[in-house]
Amino acid sequence: MLLVAGLGLSGESALRFLQEKQQACIAFDTRENFDFSNLQKQFPEVTFYSKKLPENEINKISEVILSPGIPLKSSWLEPFRKNKCPIVGDIELFARHLNSTKKPVIAITGSNGKSTVTSLVAQILQKVGYKVGMGGNIGLPALDLLLDGQAYDVYVLELSSFQLETTFSLTPTAATILNICEDHMDRYDSIEAYVQAKKRIFNGAKKAVLPLTDKRFYSISDASYFSDKKNALTENMLLQGKHYQLNAQAAIALTQGFEVSDEAYKSVFQHFFGLPHRTERVAFKNGVTWINDSKGTNVGATQTAISSLAGDKNIILIAGGVGKEADFSPLKQELTNHVKLLILFGRDAELIDKAISFDKTEKLKTLEQAVTSANIFAEKGDIVLFSPACASFDQFNNYEHRGDVFKKNVAEVLGV
Repeated sequence: MLLVAGLGLSGESALRFLQEKQQACIAFDTRENFDFSNLQKQFPEVTFYSKKLPENEINKISEVILSPGIPLKSSWLEPFRKNKCPIVGDIELFARHLNSTKKPVIAITGSNGKSTVTSLVAQILQKVGYKVGMGGNIGLPALDLLLDGQAYDVYVLELSSFQLETTFSLTPTAATILNICEDHMDRYDSIEAYVQAKKRIFNGAKKAVLPLTDKRFYSISDASYFSDKKNALTENMLLQGKHYQLNAQAAIALTQGFEVSDEAYKSVFQHFFGLPHRTERVAFKNGVTWINDSKGTNVGATQTAISSLAGDKNIILIAGGVGKEADFSPLKQELTNHVKLLILFGRDAELIDKAISFDKTEKLKTLEQAVTSANIFAEKGDIVLFSPACASFDQFNNYEHRGDVFKKNVAEVLGV
């Protein structure tokens, strides 16, 4: 008997996959009073539990399919660890099935930029005729790609450190860690533990793609490095900025084993508009540019956003939310060089203020108040950058909801 634990998107996809494979399972969610009604209609043969798993069920379980949102160190998993019961994730189920098909996989992780690179890789391969299944931590859950009836030539997966923790059998054709910066310190005991989780993407990889600025992962054989050596293909990108160049170069390196012409690369880069909530220009009025970077959920992402837009002290930065026990002091240099005003809001505004000690800081409670204040202080030539450096769940459902609220607030305050 299998246990599917955690019934968000990945858990639901695991239930669909196991139902298709006619494998018996029970399902469990750690949230109290979780509403199973819709799931029970879809999976009438599955027994569902919430908050606490009955002890009489524990010894029946041969394997746990764990949601990436549930930490491996959760105390309720201890009986399974004592029983030496395997604890895996949905990506592991995907890998086991895919290994029998020999279909290539490109796997992408990193603290920042992984959604953009995943999208670029998929578009590049589609441009030259490959049928691409894109998913994982972006778009469809990986297991749903195996059930949608499409005969994909190649799979392109964005993978988080949480997903990689419970993945053992994935053998990517090419894999990358785009970058590493401190993140999820509320879940990991140290930055080293976070790095180790990310490095699991190279287990079994045929080729590793690595940034030249970080040689910590060079030990994988047949490694490719992305740097300015591919500038000729990226110099006319629609989106300018060093981080966009690096994303494009990573995409080139990851697809070197496929039949892609230089013209195809150039065409994709010249038409790639970027993804929502990632340094997304949302308004321009009275000489002021408004940028939505709600996906900036850690300090490194916000540093990148500031440097990509940097002028002469012309940025008003709106940041704040749930800090995930991160160290915010590295932001001080970017603020000193490029930011005229820092507006903090949300749960950890006071904590961030103490860590940074920036002399031009305003602290407010809500994003709406922050946008209103930014509009008052903004002058012609300024950029209002919303890049929170924090998670969103103090006031929002997720970063997409947060970004949508920002755009709505901007439209209201500007009257556009």
